[in-house]
Amino acid sequence: MTRLSVLVAILVIVTSVGAVSGQEEPLDAEAILERVRATLGAESFHARVELEITISGTTYRYLMEVWTLGEDRALVRILEPEVDAGSGYLQVGDDLWYYSPTVGTAVALPAIGLTQALFGAGPSLGDLAPGTLFRDFDAHAEAILGPTDEPGGYLLTLVPRPEAPVVYGKLEVTVTADYVLSEIVYYDQRGGVVRAVTFGEPLRVGDVLFPTEVVVVDANGDRAIQRILDPEFEIGLDASFFTVERLEGGK
Repeated sequence: MTRLSVLVAILVIVTSVGAVSGQEEPLDAEAILERVRATLGAESFHARVELEITISGTTYRYLMEVWTLGEDRALVRILEPEVDAGSGYLQVGDDLWYYSPTVGTAVALPAIGLTQALFGAGPSLGDLAPGTLFRDFDAHAEAILGPTDEPGGYLLTLVPRPEAPVVYGKLEVTVTADYVLSEIVYYDQRGGVVRAVTFGEPLRVGDVLFPTEVVVVDANGDRAIQRILDPEFEIGLDASFFTVERLEGGK
Protein backbone atom coordinates (compact mmCIF):
# COMPACT_ATOMS: atom_id res chain seq x y z
CA MET A 1 0.00 0.00 0.00
CA THR A 2 1.04 3.63 -0.47
CA ARG A 3 1.88 6.19 2.17
CA LEU A 4 -1.75 7.27 2.01
CA SER A 5 -2.52 4.05 3.88
CA VAL A 6 -2.07 5.80 7.21
CA LEU A 7 -2.79 4.08 10.55
CA VAL A 8 -6.52 3.64 10.19
CA ALA A 9 -6.83 0.75 12.58
CA ILE A 10 -5.66 2.54 15.65
CA LEU A 11 -8.72 4.75 15.63
CA VAL A 12 -11.25 2.01 16.00
CA ILE A 13 -10.17 0.45 19.25
CA VAL A 14 -10.16 3.74 21.12
CA THR A 15 -13.52 4.99 19.89
CA SER A 16 -14.78 4.53 23.44
CA VAL A 17 -12.95 3.36 26.53
CA GLY A 18 -15.24 3.62 29.55
CA ALA A 19 -14.59 2.38 33.07
CA VAL A 20 -16.37 -0.62 34.57
CA SER A 21 -15.91 -0.43 38.30
CA GLY A 22 -16.21 -3.05 40.95
CA GLN A 23 -15.71 -6.80 40.87
CA GLU A 24 -18.15 -9.05 42.63
CA GLU A 25 -16.22 -12.30 42.23
CA PRO A 26 -12.98 -13.58 40.70
CA LEU A 27 -13.10 -13.62 36.91
CA ASP A 28 -11.50 -16.02 34.48
CA ALA A 29 -9.56 -14.79 31.46
CA GLU A 30 -12.50 -14.83 29.06
CA ALA A 31 -14.68 -12.96 31.57
CA ILE A 32 -11.96 -10.33 32.00
CA LEU A 33 -11.78 -9.95 28.25
CA GLU A 34 -15.54 -9.52 28.10
CA ARG A 35 -15.29 -6.76 30.69
CA VAL A 36 -12.67 -5.07 28.52
CA ARG A 37 -15.00 -5.41 25.57
CA ALA A 38 -17.79 -3.84 27.61
CA THR A 39 -15.64 -0.73 28.08
CA LEU A 40 -15.68 -0.29 24.30
CA GLY A 41 -19.28 0.66 24.61
CA ALA A 42 -20.11 3.69 22.46
CA GLU A 43 -22.06 2.53 19.44
CA SER A 44 -21.10 5.51 17.26
CA PHE A 45 -18.17 7.91 17.29
CA HIS A 46 -16.79 10.92 15.41
CA ALA A 47 -13.53 12.86 15.84
CA ARG A 48 -10.62 14.50 14.10
CA VAL A 49 -7.37 12.59 14.51
CA GLU A 50 -3.78 13.79 14.27
CA LEU A 51 -1.25 11.17 13.21
CA GLU A 52 2.50 11.60 13.54
CA ILE A 53 4.35 8.73 11.88
CA THR A 54 8.13 8.32 11.95
CA ILE A 55 9.68 5.86 9.49
CA SER A 56 13.46 5.47 9.20
CA GLY A 57 13.93 8.85 10.86
CA THR A 58 11.50 10.75 8.62
CA THR A 59 8.29 12.07 10.18
CA TYR A 60 4.97 12.44 8.35
CA ARG A 61 1.97 14.25 9.79
CA TYR A 62 -1.67 13.80 8.89
CA LEU A 63 -5.01 15.19 9.99
CA MET A 64 -7.98 12.90 9.47
CA GLU A 65 -11.70 12.81 10.17
CA VAL A 66 -13.10 9.55 11.47
CA TRP A 67 -16.54 8.02 11.91
CA THR A 68 -17.12 4.57 13.41
CA LEU A 69 -20.13 2.43 14.21
CA GLY A 70 -19.88 -0.60 16.45
CA GLU A 71 -16.93 -2.91 15.96
CA ASP A 72 -16.75 -3.30 12.21
CA ARG A 73 -17.68 -0.09 10.39
CA ALA A 74 -15.32 2.83 9.88
CA LEU A 75 -14.99 5.74 7.46
CA VAL A 76 -11.72 7.66 7.46
CA ARG A 77 -11.07 10.78 5.38
CA ILE A 78 -7.68 12.47 5.11
CA LEU A 79 -7.85 16.28 5.53
CA GLU A 80 -4.13 17.16 5.54
CA PRO A 81 -1.60 17.38 3.96
CA GLU A 82 -3.23 19.03 0.99
CA VAL A 83 -1.70 16.58 -1.49
CA ASP A 84 -3.62 13.73 0.17
CA ALA A 85 -6.80 15.64 1.05
CA GLY A 86 -9.98 13.79 0.09
CA SER A 87 -8.42 10.35 0.12
CA GLY A 88 -9.86 7.85 2.53
CA TYR A 89 -10.80 4.35 3.61
CA LEU A 90 -14.03 2.52 4.24
CA GLN A 91 -14.33 -0.66 6.28
CA VAL A 92 -17.54 -2.68 6.45
CA GLY A 93 -16.95 -5.95 8.25
CA ASP A 94 -14.09 -7.70 6.48
CA ASP A 95 -14.48 -5.57 3.34
CA LEU A 96 -12.14 -2.66 2.72
CA TRP A 97 -12.05 0.11 0.10
CA TYR A 98 -9.57 2.90 -0.65
CA TYR A 99 -10.44 6.11 -2.48
CA SER A 100 -8.22 8.79 -4.03
CA PRO A 101 -9.56 11.83 -5.92
CA THR A 102 -6.86 11.33 -8.54
CA VAL A 103 -8.28 7.89 -9.34
CA GLY A 104 -11.88 9.04 -9.03
CA THR A 105 -13.38 5.74 -7.92
CA ALA A 106 -13.07 3.56 -4.84
CA VAL A 107 -10.87 0.49 -5.14
CA ALA A 108 -11.67 -2.69 -3.24
CA LEU A 109 -8.66 -3.99 -1.35
CA PRO A 110 -8.07 -7.69 -0.62
CA ALA A 111 -9.00 -9.02 2.79
CA ILE A 112 -5.30 -9.39 3.64
CA GLY A 113 -5.25 -5.59 3.77
CA LEU A 114 -6.93 -5.85 7.16
CA THR A 115 -3.89 -7.67 8.57
CA GLN A 116 -0.98 -5.95 6.81
CA ALA A 117 0.89 -3.03 8.37
CA LEU A 118 -0.32 0.25 6.93
CA PHE A 119 1.96 3.06 5.80
CA GLY A 120 4.99 0.92 6.65
CA ALA A 121 4.64 1.41 10.40
CA GLY A 122 2.16 0.88 13.19
CA PRO A 123 -0.73 -1.60 13.16
CA SER A 124 -2.84 -2.98 10.37
CA LEU A 125 -6.42 -1.94 9.87
CA GLY A 126 -7.60 -5.06 11.66
CA ASP A 127 -5.05 -5.24 14.47
CA LEU A 128 -6.72 -2.81 16.81
CA ALA A 129 -10.34 -3.15 15.78
CA PRO A 130 -12.26 -4.54 18.76
CA GLY A 131 -14.10 -7.05 16.60
CA THR A 132 -10.85 -8.52 15.32
CA LEU A 133 -9.20 -8.51 18.72
CA PHE A 134 -11.95 -10.47 20.40
CA ARG A 135 -13.28 -12.50 17.50
CA ASP A 136 -10.01 -14.06 16.38
CA PHE A 137 -8.29 -14.73 19.73
CA ASP A 138 -8.86 -16.81 22.83
CA ALA A 139 -7.83 -15.33 26.17
CA HIS A 140 -5.65 -16.85 28.88
CA ALA A 141 -4.79 -15.15 32.19
CA GLU A 142 -1.02 -15.15 32.63
CA ALA A 143 -0.83 -13.13 35.82
CA ILE A 144 -2.52 -10.68 38.10
CA LEU A 145 -0.27 -7.65 38.11
CA GLY A 146 1.21 -6.65 41.44
CA PRO A 147 1.42 -3.29 43.21
CA THR A 148 4.62 -2.32 41.37
CA ASP A 149 2.76 -2.51 38.06
CA GLU A 150 -0.97 -1.85 37.94
CA PRO A 151 -2.66 -2.60 41.28
CA GLY A 152 -5.49 -5.01 40.69
CA GLY A 153 -4.85 -5.11 36.97
CA TYR A 154 -4.53 -8.10 34.67
CA LEU A 155 -2.10 -9.49 32.13
CA LEU A 156 -3.81 -11.58 29.43
CA THR A 157 -2.34 -13.66 26.63
CA LEU A 158 -4.46 -13.73 23.48
CA VAL A 159 -3.81 -16.76 21.27
CA PRO A 160 -5.18 -16.79 17.71
CA ARG A 161 -7.76 -19.40 16.86
CA PRO A 162 -6.65 -21.92 14.22
CA GLU A 163 -8.92 -20.49 11.53
CA ALA A 164 -8.17 -16.84 12.31
CA PRO A 165 -6.68 -14.75 9.44
CA VAL A 166 -4.01 -13.14 11.65
CA VAL A 167 -0.23 -13.05 11.35
CA TYR A 168 0.63 -12.93 15.05
CA GLY A 169 1.63 -15.78 17.32
CA LYS A 170 0.10 -14.12 20.36
CA LEU A 171 -0.81 -10.82 21.97
CA GLU A 172 -0.07 -9.80 25.55
CA VAL A 173 -2.70 -7.39 26.82
CA THR A 174 -2.34 -5.34 29.99
CA VAL A 175 -5.64 -4.25 31.51
CA THR A 176 -6.23 -1.90 34.43
CA ALA A 177 -8.37 -2.74 37.44
CA ASP A 178 -11.18 -0.83 35.70
CA TYR A 179 -10.83 -3.06 32.61
CA VAL A 180 -9.34 -0.29 30.48
CA LEU A 181 -6.62 -1.24 27.99
CA SER A 182 -3.16 -0.09 29.06
CA GLU A 183 -0.79 -1.86 26.65
CA ILE A 184 -0.82 -4.44 23.85
CA VAL A 185 2.37 -6.26 22.82
CA TYR A 186 2.29 -8.15 19.51
CA TYR A 187 4.47 -11.25 18.97
CA ASP A 188 5.30 -13.10 15.77
CA GLN A 189 5.03 -16.85 15.33
CA ARG A 190 8.56 -17.34 16.74
CA GLY A 191 7.93 -15.36 19.89
CA GLY A 192 9.67 -12.15 18.82
CA VAL A 193 8.12 -8.77 19.61
CA VAL A 194 6.66 -7.13 16.52
CA ARG A 195 5.21 -3.96 18.05
CA ALA A 196 3.96 -2.45 21.28
CA VAL A 197 0.96 -0.18 21.70
CA THR A 198 0.55 1.97 24.80
CA PHE A 199 -2.59 3.91 25.68
CA GLY A 200 -2.27 7.25 27.46
CA GLU A 201 -3.93 8.02 30.75
CA PRO A 202 -7.64 8.12 29.92
CA LEU A 203 -9.56 11.34 30.25
CA ARG A 204 -13.23 11.48 31.11
CA VAL A 205 -15.44 12.69 28.28
CA GLY A 206 -18.97 12.77 29.68
CA ASP A 207 -19.52 9.27 31.04
CA VAL A 208 -16.66 7.78 29.04
CA LEU A 209 -13.01 7.27 29.96
CA PHE A 210 -11.14 7.97 26.76
CA PRO A 211 -7.40 7.74 25.89
CA THR A 212 -6.74 10.73 23.68
CA GLU A 213 -3.18 9.63 22.87
CA VAL A 214 -1.98 6.22 21.63
CA VAL A 215 1.64 5.36 20.82
CA VAL A 216 2.63 2.48 18.54
CA VAL A 217 6.30 1.44 18.38
CA ASP A 218 7.46 -1.20 15.90
CA ALA A 219 10.39 -3.52 16.62
CA ASN A 220 12.52 -1.65 14.06
CA GLY A 221 12.02 1.64 15.89
CA ASP A 222 9.37 3.15 13.62
CA ARG A 223 6.78 4.99 15.64
CA ALA A 224 3.24 6.28 15.31
CA ILE A 225 1.56 8.73 17.69
CA GLN A 226 -2.17 9.34 17.47
CA ARG A 227 -3.93 12.25 19.13
CA ILE A 228 -7.72 12.39 19.11
CA LEU A 229 -9.34 15.82 18.93
CA ASP A 230 -12.92 16.80 19.80
CA PRO A 231 -14.36 13.29 20.20
CA GLU A 232 -18.14 12.85 20.00
CA PHE A 233 -20.02 9.75 21.14
CA GLU A 234 -23.44 8.31 20.36
CA ILE A 235 -24.04 10.63 17.41
CA GLY A 236 -26.86 8.66 15.84
CA LEU A 237 -25.07 7.03 12.92
CA ASP A 238 -26.50 3.91 11.31
CA ALA A 239 -25.17 1.39 8.79
CA SER A 240 -26.43 3.44 5.84
CA PHE A 241 -23.75 6.06 6.55
CA PHE A 242 -20.92 3.66 5.68
CA THR A 243 -21.14 3.34 1.92
CA VAL A 244 -18.76 3.45 -1.03
CA GLU A 245 -20.83 6.33 -2.42
CA ARG A 246 -20.13 8.41 0.67
CA LEU A 247 -16.45 7.51 0.53
CA GLU A 248 -16.28 8.67 -3.08
CA GLY A 249 -18.55 11.67 -2.65
CA GLY A 250 -16.73 13.25 0.25
CA LYS A 251 -19.96 13.89 2.19
